[in-house]
Amino acid sequence: MVKKGTKKPRKIAKTDRFPLIEKALRKRTKAELIETILMIAKDHAVVARELESRLDVEKPLDLLVADVSSAIDRATDFDERMINHNFDVDWQAYEDVQNGLSQLIKLGHLEDAKSLALKLMKDGSYQVESSDEGLMTDEISDCLKPVIRAVKAVGGDHAAKWAFEMQVADRDGFICDDELAELRDGS
Repeated sequence: MVKKGTKKPRKIAKTDRFPLIEKALRKRTKAELIETILMIAKDHAVVARELESRLDVEKPLDLLVADVSSAIDRATDFDERMINHNFDVDWQAYEDVQNGLSQLIKLGHLEDAKSLALKLMKDGSYQVESSDEGLMTDEISDCLKPVIRAVKAVGGDHAAKWAFEMQVADRDGFICDDELAELRDGS
């Protein structure tokens, strides 16, 4: 029994928000929907990347290079207060790096891919060195192998020089070590 003069506690409705959102969206024009989606994408990089993927957006080279560089930053980022611990890793970012490097190679921009691979080796090997178990080693190798194969296919003195730079950048000394040694030796 409720005392006189007090209100009953309000029941919390357990409704699904998506039918409400869908109803509101259906009232909008195509132009309003596009504007809304763009506003959300501008505020949320994850949404922008998802839209680019779903819509098969062909990016200009400078944007593709910037996106791969950003993915490397996201993939190799960690809280330095967590050194020698198992810290959170952005596994999706490693997948984005691998896809981006492969796309650069496919489009014939091997020099950009080589430069970004060097950045990944520097930052990624530091991440591996700083972690407790180095769980991201395989992901880094998976990202680098398409670039190594492409460099090997082109060959030449530049291939050996790049392989040497990659080995120097590897703080741990074992990421793609066999593949880079083979490339460096010209085998």
